[in-house]
Amino acid sequence: MERILRSSFSLREGIFPAMYFFLLLVLAAALPTSRYVMSLAQILMGLLWLGEGNYREKINRFLSQKPVLFFAGIYLLYLAGMFWTQDLTQGINDELKNKLPLLTLSFLIASNKPLSKDQSHLLLMVFMASLLITSFIGLGIFLSGNFINFRDISPFVSHVYLSMMLVMAVFTIPWLVQQINPDKKWVYLSLIVSLWFILFLFILQSLTGLLCLGAAGFFLLGKHILYGKNIISRTIAVLTIAVFFIISIASLAHMYNKVSSDYPPDQNELNTYTAQGNPYTHYPESTLRENGYYVYYFIAEEELQKTWNQRSTLDYRGKDKAGNELRSTLLRYLSSKGLRKDSKSLMQLQEDEIIAIESGTPNYLYTQWPGFVVRIHQSIWELYWYRQTQNPSGHTLTQRLELWKGSWQAFKQKPLLGWGTGDIFTAVQSGLESINSKMENTRMKPHNQYLLLLVMMGLTGTVLFFVLYIAYIKQSGAIRFFPYPIFLIIMLVSMMGNNPIDAQTGQTFFTFFTLYFGVIYRKALAKKS
Repeated sequence: MERILRSSFSLREGIFPAMYFFLLLVLAAALPTSRYVMSLAQILMGLLWLGEGNYREKINRFLSQKPVLFFAGIYLLYLAGMFWTQDLTQGINDELKNKLPLLTLSFLIASNKPLSKDQSHLLLMVFMASLLITSFIGLGIFLSGNFINFRDISPFVSHVYLSMMLVMAVFTIPWLVQQINPDKKWVYLSLIVSLWFILFLFILQSLTGLLCLGAAGFFLLGKHILYGKNIISRTIAVLTIAVFFIISIASLAHMYNKVSSDYPPDQNELNTYTAQGNPYTHYPESTLRENGYYVYYFIAEEELQKTWNQRSTLDYRGKDKAGNELRSTLLRYLSSKGLRKDSKSLMQLQEDEIIAIESGTPNYLYTQWPGFVVRIHQSIWELYWYRQTQNPSGHTLTQRLELWKGSWQAFKQKPLLGWGTGDIFTAVQSGLESINSKMENTRMKPHNQYLLLLVMMGLTGTVLFFVLYIAYIKQSGAIRFFPYPIFLIIMLVSMMGNNPIDAQTGQTFFTFFTLYFGVIYRKALAKKS
């Protein structure tokens, strides 16, 4: 480590290369911690580039790197889309600005002098260290209980992008350690850090991150099955995949049965009274259920409200701490236990259950299950009731499905060239209107990178996007470095449920690691030789 630090900060090649490397380290550290510092580091790199001079040499260095030209060319597709967009302000202030790293970071990295191998290693080490510190801060938030939503456990950037970085680190840390020092004690330490990142992924409860982790794991197991030489280990890999699928399918089926179970109320009991002599109110038009029990049956509104306001500082008619209607959360929670919605049932709840309801917990099982199991059950619940009601409002997963439907309709309206770089919100809204969507907030992107590209650029631009990126992969040879295929899997999986290339953190993560393995590390190895 001391050798790496000493050689990395040598001024042998001058002050400007040293300052450029320092700013790259700042950028790597900022990926999981600060969008502001990400931008600042790149701006300072640009000023440093101007201050150093030697423009012709640096421009020639950039132009000589064919892979980078392909990658930076992707930005030109977004520029081209400005010619037929209607919303120029959205196109310039949001879309083009957020995607600037495609062009600027590519240019700055390719035009500056290559890093040494030690410097390239230190760059990854700083990223991993920043990620590790961020995870410890997130753990502190989790242990303190001072959060409302699992997204709050990611203290600095979106939990989705943090989870993607964690998956990248899980597989990259052991590889990096073996490149630097293959001593077993360091390899074992790297595996411990990787295991911690996996554990934190489950604490974070990001479905995107867990899906990326699973996809990367299956990729490696599949690769071993196809190319491994040890028949026993290949057999174990096959059995591992089989057991995983069996357990997953059985678990999902069990959860679906929980969600779809139906225990209709006894018609003879509908006219009964509470222990306080109050009649129950029923809403037969609603079939909403929790664990099979109908939510809007056997409601004694006045006594429930009075008793709740005695047990909690949160108003019965107000919001819970997750921002949902507290009354609805309470009705769902009581129903999940098969209880009637009256004072007697509410008084049966323990104090920790009151706190859970205040926090927005709608089902008593969520207080007993691990967080990631709760997240999966919530998703199944959302999908089931979306299918029943066709109303996606209030739930992230069902809103995504509705956005996908609307975005597909928008693409079909302008399939060749798309709506243009700045018209994504107009396009999605048009698509949602064409399917008579019940969504309340329609100013949203598709939450699917593939659909977003199709809507924005059409089939022509989308094909060119992937052609340029594949050309970059082929020309750069980045694929031969073990972490890069993992990175590609992370991006391809995350693009199914998010727009990582359209948000600053996701875009910078995408650009940084694309350039790291295809330019920085590749050039560092060549420089050493």
